Amino acid sequence: MAVSVVAHFPELSAELYDEVIASLDLDANPPAGAILHVAGEGDGSITTSEIWQTEQTFRAYLDYRLRPALRLHGVHRDPLVEVAPLHNVYAPEIFTIERMGSVSLPAHAAGARF
Repeated sequence: MAVSVVAHFPELSAELYDEVIASLDLDANPPAGAILHVAGEGDGSITTSEIWQTEQTFRAYLDYRLRPALRLHGVHRDPLVEVAPLHNVYAPEIFTIERMGSVSLPAHAAGARF
């Protein structure tokens, strides 16, 4: 069953998030089960919202890829994670996402123009 994952990273600045994401090399090696990832910045922290095929695929990614990458970049506090069964997906501008491209890097680093 698909799940929604919201994670808050209190120790993660936007700059550090960019470094962690780049080091994960998600474009060349996407995590199994990942469907959608968006990130927002506020108060010097990052909050992500994701859709995963299953909770197990998310947990495997967290344990074996994301957490080690965070540690390598000096982030030792685990994110505050909330996982829930996916209830609805509403994307009236799905083609805008397609035009932006499917890249893991933040818009400014990928050269996206909205």
